[in-house]
Amino acid sequence: MTISKNSPILLALLALFAVGGESAVWESTMKTKELAKNLYILEGAVNTGVLVSGTKALLFDCCDTVTPERLRGLGVGRVDTILCTQHRRPNTAGAYPFVGQGAKLVVPSSEEYLFAKVEEYWSDPKNRWHIYHHQPSTQILPKSLPVAHAVKEGDTVEWEGYSIQVLDTPGATDGSVSYIVEADGKTVCFSGDAIYGPGQLWDFCSLQKGHGKVGDYHGFIGNKFKLVPSLEKLAASGAQMLVPSHGNVIDDPQGAVRLVLSRLDALWRNYTSISCLNHYFPDLFEETKDDPLRMKPVQTHEPPDWVRRVAYTSFAVISDSSEALLIDCGHESVIDKLKEWKEAGTIKSVVGCWVTHYHDDHVDALPQFAQTFGAPVAADQHMAEIVEHPERFFLPCISPNGVPHVRATVEGGSRRWEEFEVTAYHFPGQTYYHGGLLVEGHGKRVFFAGDSGSPTGIDDHCCPNRVFLAAGRGFRHCFEIWRELKPDFIFNQHQGRAFSYTDEELDYMDDMLAKREKLIGEMVPWEDPNFALDEWWVRTYPYDQEVSSGTDVAISVQFTNHGTEAVHAKVEPVLPEGWIWNEKASEASVVVPARTDGSVDGYCKNPDGQVRIKFRVSEGAAPGCYVVPFRVAWGDRYLGQVRHALVRVAGRL
Repeated sequence: MTISKNSPILLALLALFAVGGESAVWESTMKTKELAKNLYILEGAVNTGVLVSGTKALLFDCCDTVTPERLRGLGVGRVDTILCTQHRRPNTAGAYPFVGQGAKLVVPSSEEYLFAKVEEYWSDPKNRWHIYHHQPSTQILPKSLPVAHAVKEGDTVEWEGYSIQVLDTPGATDGSVSYIVEADGKTVCFSGDAIYGPGQLWDFCSLQKGHGKVGDYHGFIGNKFKLVPSLEKLAASGAQMLVPSHGNVIDDPQGAVRLVLSRLDALWRNYTSISCLNHYFPDLFEETKDDPLRMKPVQTHEPPDWVRRVAYTSFAVISDSSEALLIDCGHESVIDKLKEWKEAGTIKSVVGCWVTHYHDDHVDALPQFAQTFGAPVAADQHMAEIVEHPERFFLPCISPNGVPHVRATVEGGSRRWEEFEVTAYHFPGQTYYHGGLLVEGHGKRVFFAGDSGSPTGIDDHCCPNRVFLAAGRGFRHCFEIWRELKPDFIFNQHQGRAFSYTDEELDYMDDMLAKREKLIGEMVPWEDPNFALDEWWVRTYPYDQEVSSGTDVAISVQFTNHGTEAVHAKVEPVLPEGWIWNEKASEASVVVPARTDGSVDGYCKNPDGQVRIKFRVSEGAAPGCYVVPFRVAWGDRYLGQVRHALVRVAGRL
């Protein structure tokens, strides 16, 4: 996992180049800053602290831009110790060569297994399928590193006359720690990703964490319950400056923390005011229960007699001729019930299944459905491939049970079925990969909204679901559809009763999302808040593939540009030893247009950008699963090894 000093990305970070006829500069993230005598920062994807004693160095984290050449500029000939604030790759990927040369690795106690036993993590199926947990993050190291010591709050690391204090500061990860060192009369705290700057955090995906009665999947900014005490601890630590992993040195820790806490409180009030979790778990948000911002529950209705709950998360529309159209099929009990209805004469046949979204509790039994009834499966074009080929994707709640020959529906595509008019929509509510189905008949309009909506608000509770914040996008687009269609009944697949919204209720939720966009925009160092909310604005495709040793592999890295300006992106693979990157055959850079849609597919009006990386698996590669990280630069920001793909080598055919 050695990074060459001639790495294209490292060289590009120091150079100028032309894009589209105009000069563009990647501002060097390779600067060195002096904090105090013998204490420095090497900038990169993250800030790496360097404490120097003679020709030896102790590092605080280790970005993969830290090279012997850069350290020699500080008079360092050997890295003796590396103190890690967290396990994630941007902070730790540069440690491999130094540990290989004898450096001692010191890591947070509760995250030790994410350094020393990562092969166990990658081989565990629960970290590949049916993903309802978010912690630890997706940025696990590709292979293990030997750990010299594991530390926790109250521990002190003694090194060359320096006493370095350890604080537990979870939040950005469950086990993050911070390190306080006094150098040249200055008290400096390396605080990881607990804070970015005054009132700001690096992202919100990191805070996805279960709390109370819910797990990580329903835990939007749930790690605030750990982050807030961590921030308060940093403010009270006596540190004169904080060095965040991302961001500039903070010289007023108390003021910076106060502003983060007040903004977090405002965001929490906004989020809990229109959350569907108020319907499912009425006591979950006890602290905002009486908040005047809280939306009052809307009216609910019994379904019309031609819409029947089947089982689990499924409904069926039953025509006058007793044919049934199934909506979702996530469990074998759905098939059992349909067979029971057929045997009892309640229905004559099942004409097909329309899928609202790809989540496992809505699709797990689709292969069995297709085999049992011989009926087609249809889904919105944004997710049809996920339902058919789930191995190509890594997303929350993803099922391994792909079903062949999924029919992709298009926006506004309508057809007559029996006495009903059926119209399909892209409905990016609970997830970007989501559809909505309008069924009109018997003088009523029924809208099947999947998991998007409830009597108390919206299902916007999971960053990896890719729910965009902007006018005309995400739930605000869903509100536009509901305003236009004015359905009499809206069905969430998890709820037995239907509901509906007035224009005033839709306006209120829309206004709260507009305010949320502004709140988050103030809290993150990105041009658009969706960069900090959309877990997969950078992603790999296919995520998971099986190949033979000695064969060629192609992987795309795809980019959603949420900003208003085109951005130049560059990518470089970090390959296992002996694998060869075919740079000539690859397209490793791309200019991504502004405001892309979220997908590279041709049905998008403004498709995402992508690069295509090609490499060859070594002839002698042993069978097994290999994690291939990708180094990513976005405009003038080097992001580090933020994405990876899985390549499963099956042996030579």
